[in-house]
Amino acid sequence: MKQGECRIISPVFRNINRNRTDRISIAMNTQSIFLNLAVGGAFFAAILCPVRGEEGLEPEKKILSRHKTPPTYVRNEKDDSKWPGMIREGIDAARKYFGNYGPVYVYILGHEDKTLNSEEFHRELVETYCRHHCGDDREKLRYCKAGPGMELVKKAHSGRGDAYLSMVGDTDPPIAELVFINPHKFRDPYLYTRGIHEYTHVYQRSFPFTPTWMVEGGAEFFAAYLGEKNGWEKLSDAMKEFMKNVHRVKDPELDIEDMEDVDKVSPAVKKYYRHLAYDAGAWAFAFMIHKSKGRSIADTREVLYPLVAKHGWERALVEFAQVKDKRAFYKAFRAFLKTPLEAQLKMLETLED
Repeated sequence: MKQGECRIISPVFRNINRNRTDRISIAMNTQSIFLNLAVGGAFFAAILCPVRGEEGLEPEKKILSRHKTPPTYVRNEKDDSKWPGMIREGIDAARKYFGNYGPVYVYILGHEDKTLNSEEFHRELVETYCRHHCGDDREKLRYCKAGPGMELVKKAHSGRGDAYLSMVGDTDPPIAELVFINPHKFRDPYLYTRGIHEYTHVYQRSFPFTPTWMVEGGAEFFAAYLGEKNGWEKLSDAMKEFMKNVHRVKDPELDIEDMEDVDKVSPAVKKYYRHLAYDAGAWAFAFMIHKSKGRSIADTREVLYPLVAKHGWERALVEFAQVKDKRAFYKAFRAFLKTPLEAQLKMLETLED
């Protein structure tokens, strides 16, 4: 990357109020810093600006780690709607289960009151965002404001709901951003489990590469599993919906083996990204636990991911699921998908906490 150049890294993991204030708060724990901005929504993707003298490790390769500081929330300080609280509860449920990793910034942006999306707010928001990513370098800031910054404004005006994690990889340590746009666009229980899903990605990014189906499938599985533990949804109901989508894949030759790296697949495969990575991936994650020695969900945290850190994902999968190689796992999972739904749901009942 050339000096003075910023670039956008697409959201790493994809898939969101009315208020009386003109201000945004950046809240960490019980402390807040207030910016005098009109409130609105914006779409965030990672902007990479090179640190002086750093040309070594690619930003995408950096991983997160255990962190003492809880997530920093960037949101409308006077927003008294239910949406921010739901997001925080979901994230905290995942933090309680996985531990505190980061650093993490959680952006909650977008309101039903369109008058809050003022030009002044967008100018100040772009200024703040670009300085966070690109520092005080004038050339970098100019590029950011005209390019990535302007894109934020366009997304803010789109009115679409979204949630994702993106990485700021050129900092030391790298930073995870969990972004929730127009959360009022989502149904109530979904925001709880979406918070779990996105924070699960933070945990996953604390370890080396794992295949796309394990990344998204694992996040969906834990969203449903921890969602049930907290009374937000039933694991079995969520898994039934996932299986419906699995069977909507029209090409019978496609399965999770084709979704190890979504960035390298053909358009014909990528159109089934949701079905193979998220839906089939969630079932593959559960099936992997079923194949493991203890059939313990907690062992993914205590055994699987430490194995990934030590040996890489393929050997970790083989050792954890007790199979000869990854192809043996894929073959067994393909056979499992052909069993009746009743038998598949019975498999879920064999899993231990």
